[in-house]
Amino acid sequence: MAGRTIDFQEFIGTPDALASAIVSQYMDYDMRRASWINEKKELRNYIFATDTTKTTNSTLPWKNSTTTPKLCQIRDNLHANYMAALFPNDDWLLWEGDDEDSEAEEKRKVISSYMKNKLRYSNFETIISSLVYDYIDYGNVFATSEYVNETRTDEETGEVIPGYVGPKATRISPYDILINPTANDINYSPKITRSVKSLGEVQADILDHPENGYLQGVFDDIVSTRKNVAGLGPQDVKKDEGYQVDGFGSILQYYQSNYVELIELQGDIYDTETNTLHKNKIITIVDRQRVIRNVVNPSWRGNSIRHAGWRLRPDNLYAMGPLDNLVGMQYRIDHLENLKADVFDMIAHPIAKVQGFVEDFTFGPRRYS
Repeated sequence: MAGRTIDFQEFIGTPDALASAIVSQYMDYDMRRASWINEKKELRNYIFATDTTKTTNSTLPWKNSTTTPKLCQIRDNLHANYMAALFPNDDWLLWEGDDEDSEAEEKRKVISSYMKNKLRYSNFETIISSLVYDYIDYGNVFATSEYVNETRTDEETGEVIPGYVGPKATRISPYDILINPTANDINYSPKITRSVKSLGEVQADILDHPENGYLQGVFDDIVSTRKNVAGLGPQDVKKDEGYQVDGFGSILQYYQSNYVELIELQGDIYDTETNTLHKNKIITIVDRQRVIRNVVNPSWRGNSIRHAGWRLRPDNLYAMGPLDNLVGMQYRIDHLENLKADVFDMIAHPIAKVQGFVEDFTFGPRRYS
């Protein structure tokens, strides 16, 4: 099955070498989807545009810049219809057993009640709503699940305040996950995700979830690096423009912030130098240079990230969205509407022919003599 593993040609025997190889693969995947990203940015601009100056229609010479939000209307209608089909009523969840024992009435009631409780308190429907928007806007939806424990202890009284405990669906933005677009099956292909967290959030993950395998020593090192860089100014760093982290102006600004970029690979990797296959790994990189976690994926399903596409493309895992074919229609609607408005303005306030000595003036309605 093509695309089942990521093969590293360079040496990855040390943590730093492994981090460098994964970051290089991340940048390669990001470059491959550049055209797809540009298409989605254009679509997003049309969906949320309040006038044509924010879209590709801004290149047209029309004075009027009104936009008719047809794409936005279609998007809202699709979302409403999809949500109505997924959750037609409050009792939308049903349990269907595979055998007679599983279909026992008492067992069905217990399982259904348990699942309804978990779904309600984990805001499942709200998360699905966000995923449906991804399905419409990008044509691709990525999601995973995580175990959360929201129980907390009051520091003053020591009272344990109960909260939600259990599994929770989690949305992954299509912008924050990278895949091999030429792989045969996305569910078994390695994936690289990117996230930005504050230093406090990373420390909380280390303390509250030791089972995740984050290394406290690596975190202490990146905090120390930021303290050393904090006193530097732009004049002290001559080449920082050559190193840039997404969302930050320069590497200096990144290190002087309280945020950490995490690049995480999930899947199988193959080391061609040592002829070694590392199966079902989770490797997390911080600051694009340090490995803060390298563990076997604890999920019993192996791959914990799932994907769905609206219109699948041949030989390309990035699916097409329902609005992609309509961008040209939106462009033409705005073009014709503003052309007609400009023509009407010229009819209502035709160009004046002025003779003799005339001072400079800006042509417009009632702005000439």
